[in-house]
Amino acid sequence: MTTGVWLGIATVGVHAAARVLTHRTALRASSRKTFLVIELGGLGVRMGLVFVAMILVLLYAPVHVPTYVGVLLGLLFVSIAFEIWIIIRRMRQDGLTA
Repeated sequence: MTTGVWLGIATVGVHAAARVLTHRTALRASSRKTFLVIELGGLGVRMGLVFVAMILVLLYAPVHVPTYVGVLLGLLFVSIAFEIWIIIRRMRQDGLTA
């Protein structure tokens, strides 16, 4: 069961590192549209990669499935909520809200 917890944390950790890189790239955008395309496009790509990582872990690693999936989904929910909050806050600071 411990393996599932650690692999869930590791998967979301890699996702969070990729999120930071995506956000830093988006901050260099010259317009709101470009900012949103980079942020949301990066989110889609990262979710696809997390899905692939989850499938690989479930197929090849000796994990307790409910533990791994629960940790992964729980941490992803928190991570994505935090990401949305950062995006909204940044847009408000720069006067980019509609």
